[in-house]
Formats: sequence, structure tokens, C-alpha cells
Amino acid sequence: MRNAFKVTAVFLIVLTTLSACKKKTDNPMDFTIDAQNLTPCTEGSCLYEYTNYSAMADRQIALSAGQYRIFLATKSNNFSTTRIYIQAPMKGDKFLITDADILAGKVKHLFSCASCDYFDLTPIAGTVKGIKVANANNSGERWLLDAHIVVAAEKSKIPLDTINIKQYFNLAVK
Repeated sequence: MRNAFKVTAVFLIVLTTLSACKKKTDNPMDFTIDAQNLTPCTEGSCLYEYTNYSAMADRQIALSAGQYRIFLATKSNNFSTTRIYIQAPMKGDKFLITDADILAGKVKHLFSCASCDYFDLTPIAGTVKGIKVANANNSGERWLLDAHIVVAAEKSKIPLDTINIKQYFNLAVK
């Protein structure tokens, strides 16, 4: 009986030690994006492009030379244009933008309309994941982004809407 207790105790100690020494694999950069259910362009026109070595200089999002990759999603119809700007690092084949990055201004929302009664929306939370993908016709790199951006009225933290973008972005033609 005493031997059974010792064997059981040793087994539990070994099991506990092995499980405590196990490497953690909860790396936030360990993700994939499937190419299913891409964001449709239902009305008007849409444009998904990016520029390398750029920066967002001010509130009106005038792009200037910089150390970032700027992704631009544009949706236009007969009366308005909505633009989402995403500032991502130049290094690597993947990136992840989190709530903290969004609050730091790495994602911007710009809505323009000549005759709308509209208040400005500001990104307050969300995630943006991006992966560089091989282009089928060897015409350069392209990126697949999956973004969920929560917006609120300017100077507010109360969510009003979530903008979802899942689309391929191509290098902007200059």
C-alpha cells in the first residue's frame, strides 16, 4: 500500500512538473486570415490600396514620407465618401493592430459629404490583422486585411458602429 502511494505521488509530481514546463503558444501574431467572405462593394465604387514608407501627418490625413505602410479603404457613392486609413509597420509579413494601437491613432476614419448633417466618428477599439500574400500574376506584393473597427462620436467612448473590412489591398499606383 505504501509503494502504491509513493508511485502515485511521484507520478503526480512528474505530471505537474511537465505541465508547468510546457511552452506557451499564445502568440498574438500566430494567426491566419482566410480569403472567404470578402467585403463586397455593394453600391458605388470601392478602392483598397496601400502605400509604402508613408505616414499620416494630420487630422485630414495628408500622407507624407515616413516609416509606415498606410492602408486605405475607400467607399464612395453619389453623395459621400468614407475612408479608413490604417498605419502598419513596414517590417514583416504580418501585423496586428490592437485596441491600444487604435486609441494611439493608428487607425483613422474620414467621412466627407457636401450636403450631410453628420458628426465625425472616431475609432475607439477593434483589431486589424494583415498578412502579405503571394500575387498570382507576379505583379508585386499584396496584402489581405481583416479589420473590425469600433467607432464612436468624436470625444465620446460610447460605440456607435463597427466597420468590418476583409479585403485584398494592392500597391497604389503613383
